[in-house]
Amino acid sequence: MTNPSEAARFRFTVDVSKRLADEIESIAKDTGRTKAEVFRLAIELLSAAREAKEKGMQVGAWQDEPDRRLERSFVNF
Repeated sequence: MTNPSEAARFRFTVDVSKRLADEIESIAKDTGRTKAEVFRLAIELLSAAREAKEKGMQVGAWQDEPDRRLERSFVNF
């Protein structure tokens, strides 16, 4: 069942640079999402990152390889 507060929709108009517009288009195409879905996912990810930072956690990505671990910390959240 859908939460009533989730069912309500709000519309935003956002101005972005050419670089961001191209990136949004690319992500949408590569992932099979709409541009609106890309924005929604980005906000959900930023929200989760903010919550993690508030709890003193690091936000980033990593990849374990046989001989090393590649890490990237995301900053400015």
